[in-house]
Amino acid sequence: MSPMSTPASRPPPLVQLASYNTALQGLHGVPQDLVDWLSPTLDVSNFLARAPTAPDIVAVGFQELLPLHLGRKPVSPYAQSRIDSSLVAGLSRSIIENRSALILSQIEAHAPNKERYSLVAKVVNVGVALLVYAKDAGIARQVRDVQTQWTGCGPLYMGNKGAVGVRFRVVADESDPGEVYTFVCAHLAAHEPKLAQRVADYNYIVQSLLFPPLPDSPSHANTTLYSTSHLFFLGDFNFRLSLPSTHPLAGTVNRPALLAALSTEDGRKQLKEYDQLVVEREKGSCFQLLREADFWRFQCSYKCKIGEVDRYCSKRQPAWTDRILYTTYTDSLDTPDKSNIISLLYTSIPSYTTSDH
Repeated sequence: MSPMSTPASRPPPLVQLASYNTALQGLHGVPQDLVDWLSPTLDVSNFLARAPTAPDIVAVGFQELLPLHLGRKPVSPYAQSRIDSSLVAGLSRSIIENRSALILSQIEAHAPNKERYSLVAKVVNVGVALLVYAKDAGIARQVRDVQTQWTGCGPLYMGNKGAVGVRFRVVADESDPGEVYTFVCAHLAAHEPKLAQRVADYNYIVQSLLFPPLPDSPSHANTTLYSTSHLFFLGDFNFRLSLPSTHPLAGTVNRPALLAALSTEDGRKQLKEYDQLVVEREKGSCFQLLREADFWRFQCSYKCKIGEVDRYCSKRQPAWTDRILYTTYTDSLDTPDKSNIISLLYTSIPSYTTSDH
């Protein structure tokens, strides 16, 4: 992590992040009224600030926005398979434009003081997309050097899995070198046994999601997602609960007892030790340096029954597949579980039932 500047007078921004796997439903994957998603964060921030407070930055990531074959025009088998995201064809462009317009309208509709927002950047690679907005009366005026990048994983690196990223600099004035914000939305390999592939996907993303050097950078080399002041990494990482066969809640026959345990906070707190992401991060195999708030406080986000609230598919073991991790340049290597980024609220929204996430 590398700071650009550390001005004591710069107040920390309020950043709101959301990740949603729409289950290949495209335009139908997000409800038209996003108040259930916006209001909880606003309520918490208002309570802490003792005054109505709107987010300074809003970042929204999607996965499975549409099937792979609808996201690209056919290309010659001899053509380069990795196509620049600005040239994405098919339905991707229209869907992400529709999502952006809806999200922007809903952010402004529910802002406590009718704050206005601007789209800082959007990037989409087939089913993985990321949109970042900033408040007009503040950070939107201070944004410089906006960059977007993408990388694909999976067969032929076509983007059915992978990541997209947005990076920009925020400056107080033209003489201020500023601080760099990096947002990444990713979709990693699915299915419980494919843990090694998920870890490989993450490390491939770190190696291949490269940003050009910012203006005035002393180096002319491309930089990784870690070359930033603040990093936010969100998405459907697909890490599952992996219970040993000897665990009393393991196996299909014990699924009702597992669901009962996952329905309580105490039960989830005990079971989080078997979360694959927790285990791998502690081993240092992926998500190095990144922190996470108490994900176990909310119910598993997968695999939900479409059209029903808080009910899971009996054929799949529930898991916290959808996550948000982060770190900042002032975080210490000596305290890997603590961050100077304060999480006001980390939760899922079970009232959105158009997806199995």
